[in-house]
Amino acid sequence: MPDEIRTASEVTNAGGFGGRVSHWLLLGGNRMAVAAVLVASVVALLYTGTRVGLLTVGPNSKAATAFASGFISGTVTLVTIALSINQLILSRVFGSPSGLSQKLQGTRELRERVREHAGEPAVPNDPAAFLNLVATTLTERARRLQAVATESGLPAPVADYADGIAAYGEHVASDVEEQTPIVDVLDVILGTEYAMNLTATEHLRNRYDGDLPAEATTQLDAIDDLLESVAVTRQFFKTLSLQQDFARLSRVVAYTGLLALVTSVALAFLYRASSTTIPVEYLPPVVSLGIGVVVTPLCIFIAYVFRAATIARHTVSVGPFVPPESGTSGE
Repeated sequence: MPDEIRTASEVTNAGGFGGRVSHWLLLGGNRMAVAAVLVASVVALLYTGTRVGLLTVGPNSKAATAFASGFISGTVTLVTIALSINQLILSRVFGSPSGLSQKLQGTRELRERVREHAGEPAVPNDPAAFLNLVATTLTERARRLQAVATESGLPAPVADYADGIAAYGEHVASDVEEQTPIVDVLDVILGTEYAMNLTATEHLRNRYDGDLPAEATTQLDAIDDLLESVAVTRQFFKTLSLQQDFARLSRVVAYTGLLALVTSVALAFLYRASSTTIPVEYLPPVVSLGIGVVVTPLCIFIAYVFRAATIARHTVSVGPFVPPESGTSGE
């Protein structure tokens, strides 16, 4: 390990126009809005293809066969998958009294640790307010360590470490707003900064073991415990966020799947043996919009999978071990 003690003083934010667009698409954006963009793109692409002659939807095309068989079977399969996901979510919320008691006890222990370090009679139930309290307490403890380092004449790396941790806590607290969706709260601590700071804490403790006064050791222990709380909290918030998203996904896909199924049948009935029930010139916009309705469940599914995969990728580790690809920007 390098001799330099390095801390992460800021949280990761999407940079540049491309980064913000990618962040909105993969994580931050409303999933229904993302799905709407995908559907609109499909409709626009299909309509353009029909207008320039790349795609045919006339009486002699294969459109009727696609609507009558392929789209219907695909829609039924997708709805079945969504219902399977719903069953998976339900299986996670069931449990025996002993198992549920253990989960409750673990949550209460985490809250009690934060409460003791914060010196508060109770901690908030709101996830955003809870994370704000953790970050604020982390900053306060780091400032105390910085003061002790200055008064006791401790080496400069100790004060630099404390300043970096305090800045990290301030950035987390400033980016968290109360009563915000849990995925937005999770977004603030989705990066690997907590892992770098945990490693810096361990490095500082081992490097100056026995040389720190009691007060500095107390503050360092509190900082270490609070950073560990950040690691556990983000994993817990990940679980809550994914469960909420998948539960919502199964419901929305069931609704839109029924509409897509009816639309597929209706589009198939537009075609006769060698003609259509509507004028040929109306087929391009009607078919394009109809296919947009048919692919809506799939687009919604993709939108939610984007976010689930992004969250899972960035929270694959609960501790200071971070896979190399998780820290690579632009992926």
